[in-house]
Amino acid sequence: MQQPQKIEFRKERDFSSVLGDSLKFLKQNFKPFFASIILIIGPFILLTGLAYSYMQTVIMSASLSGRATGMSLFNADYFASLGVIYLLLFINNVLLNSVIFNYMGLYHAKPFGEKITVSEVASKVWSNIGRVLGSMLMFILVLIVAIIAIALIMFGFSSMGVFGGILVGLTIVFGALILGPVILYYISAGFYVVVRDESFIFQALGKVKSYLSGNFWWTWLIMVVVFIALGILQFLFNLPATIITMTEIFTRLRHVTENGVEPGSGGSVWLIVFYTIGMFLTTCSSSILHLACAFNFLSQEEKHEGKGLLSRMEEIK
Repeated sequence: MQQPQKIEFRKERDFSSVLGDSLKFLKQNFKPFFASIILIIGPFILLTGLAYSYMQTVIMSASLSGRATGMSLFNADYFASLGVIYLLLFINNVLLNSVIFNYMGLYHAKPFGEKITVSEVASKVWSNIGRVLGSMLMFILVLIVAIIAIALIMFGFSSMGVFGGILVGLTIVFGALILGPVILYYISAGFYVVVRDESFIFQALGKVKSYLSGNFWWTWLIMVVVFIALGILQFLFNLPATIITMTEIFTRLRHVTENGVEPGSGGSVWLIVFYTIGMFLTTCSSSILHLACAFNFLSQEEKHEGKGLLSRMEEIK
């Protein structure tokens, strides 16, 4: 039986190798890797799940009871809750990038088989969290400016009438289908470089862009396959909460119609539980996407620089 071998970071990969090495990495590091995600990010995931499920429950109860109609649902409390949720999601994303890519750094640096502990990962995360956080904030700020500029341009075209509206619609659809997957790769790979090279986001994105040249459609195909697989997986993770939500909506609607009063919210506790579990599983499974982005970037880097090949030639000598 062939013994497990350490994954070589510096090597060119084909389509199957990028996905294969991502899954192989998870297989070799399953317990310590996911333990690091759960123990370091877990409290924020828990708060996010609770906040989201609570907001959904309150909106559903208010809608079905007749206490809120139309735009009155979207009051100050709603936007405050939404703001808290987005803040928690931002923190989750910063920590998830930092945990995954710092873990990869430890795996690459340590001899194969040497245990990686949660405390080691946490120490690496907190040592460079400021750089990741600052990079994320700068990137979001520039992204907001870019979105506003694009929206203004789109608005200008849409004012041209039916033709302009069709043009804007087609641009959005094809832009999302063609550029969307690669842009998300571009962002994830950029933060891998931020963590690995201790650089800031725009320098890192410049490096990713230079290696992406000539590999656009290859990267697009990898990302689309990963998106489809993760979409199915995460749909299944959140299916129990969706079923409970739909069941509770129909039950309450029937009860209000028949009796004129809203029933108790006994299913709300289970809704909170399943939303929170779904968020944990969704966050953990998202690591597959980040790993695929990192290994694809490493492949493109090796293709351009050939450091891994030179290193292996030196070892032979």
